[in-house]
Amino acid sequence: MGTLRRLGELVLGLALAGCSDDRFALAPEPDSPAMAQDHSTGVVVQVKGTADHLRTVGDVTALTLFSFDSERKADGTTAGTYFYDFQAAGFSVEGPVTCISTAGNQAWIGGTVARIDSPDPEDQALVGVDMWWRSIDNGQGATATPDLTTGLGFEFPGSTITAESWCRDQPAVLVLRELDPGSDLKIKVK
Repeated sequence: MGTLRRLGELVLGLALAGCSDDRFALAPEPDSPAMAQDHSTGVVVQVKGTADHLRTVGDVTALTLFSFDSERKADGTTAGTYFYDFQAAGFSVEGPVTCISTAGNQAWIGGTVARIDSPDPEDQALVGVDMWWRSIDNGQGATATPDLTTGLGFEFPGSTITAESWCRDQPAVLVLRELDPGSDLKIKVK
């Protein structure tokens, strides 16, 4: 079984077991149709960030780096990309963002896997599957509480979650990790 699939099944198992940190859970807030928007582009939500945090797999501890830049327009269309480099496990994954939803300072973001860089050829079977994560923007500056993010979830066989259902339902089931202080995460609802 591929490295990425084993890690994803672990994440899925934690999610289905209900592991979460409810201190950061908010009830879903539907986006208001009366929300002010940028009339020049029709963009109502922008989420982007570049961040890192330490992760340990087995006896290897290394940075996990990620970046994303995406937006949702008033008509519901979403555009953007993500990149996730899980150095402790030796793989990276990237692709398009296909959905975004927000509640306060939180964003639920989903997409598909377009490319995997992994030494394990079995990981290539994940190209085309849905993936998702949640990020929390706690503000900027030296006195701000650190931003938070989950790892990536994947639509493995048996999963009841898709990227679209993740964004729609806004679950708080994945474990949140504190990002390093130099991380730059922004969730902007216009």
